[in-house]
Amino acid sequence: MSQLSLFKKLSNSLKGVVARVVLFVLYRGIKVLAHEDSRIMAEFRSWPEGLTVALETAVNGPGIVLAKQGEKLVRLKEKRNCDITITFRSIDAAFLVLTGQIGVARAYAEHRFMLSGDICQTMSIVRCIDIAESYLFPRLMTKRILRKVETKEFSTLRVYRKIFVGV
Repeated sequence: MSQLSLFKKLSNSLKGVVARVVLFVLYRGIKVLAHEDSRIMAEFRSWPEGLTVALETAVNGPGIVLAKQGEKLVRLKEKRNCDITITFRSIDAAFLVLTGQIGVARAYAEHRFMLSGDICQTMSIVRCIDIAESYLFPRLMTKRILRKVETKEFSTLRVYRKIFVGV
């Protein structure tokens, strides 16, 4: 029984590492696309100044807190009173969504996360995530998890270059 427990602990640790990496790339992707993709640009401009969004996993899992400050999307070091909080119920639920195995809509329908905050504002954020996923994930994955695969305004390579190199 303890081996199964050890296996589960290792599995959760690995899922946590992958989730942290995906959250980082997603944040940087949206940050880049907020200045490059006209659809995300329009959504981002509609957000109120100071909007804070937390994506987190219950029980001390990985998470990220983002805020709109002027024309920039910034990552905050700690969670404060967030306008919107999306809390995945488990590391397994977060892993499925963040690795593109299931879409946000399906995860919501299956009650894999809890939402606190304005649902209309959250839909704007989800639209940005969907567009970012269309750039970051291969088309085979996006066709499976997104209701509508968004057309790209420029190449995925350009987005990844700006995420990791900044050029």
